[in-house]
Amino acid sequence: MLVIDGYNFLYAVFGLERSLPIKDYEAARNRLHEYLSRYQNITHRQVIVVYDARGAAQRPNETFAGIHIICAPPRSNADDYIVKCVQNSPRPARLTVVTTDRELGERVKTAGGRVVRCGAFYKEMIDAFERGANPPDDRAHEKPTRPDPEEIDYFLREFGEDS
Repeated sequence: MLVIDGYNFLYAVFGLERSLPIKDYEAARNRLHEYLSRYQNITHRQVIVVYDARGAAQRPNETFAGIHIICAPPRSNADDYIVKCVQNSPRPARLTVVTTDRELGERVKTAGGRVVRCGAFYKEMIDAFERGANPPDDRAHEKPTRPDPEEIDYFLREFGEDS
């Protein structure tokens, strides 16, 4: 599962400036949500993006095209929310947090999660888009090969044998 530090990603990758009007934040968030949704559809990795309020009214949590958009609760921020997610996870090593915030990254690692920098994830996302548009497997038109004995045993155990 990927957990994106929303505003950190917008500042680091899209060059969003903190002094922009709210409508520009909305446009940038929407663009990010579209990218993440497309990435999720290609990779089948669950994606959560977390924002803090930045002085605005509390926004409801929502889902956009399969990605979960979380707004940190009042008196909290995205960093604290992300760290609590990692700490409360039964398998924190399966969580990858995307951020360039060093302090948040250290807190996530201490809690057992993984960290990927925003620029590296952005490159991975763009690479996934290119692979998704042009799958690397040029053999898609070929007849499939016969399953190996392990696959046959597995299917027989799972689905039974016709006698």
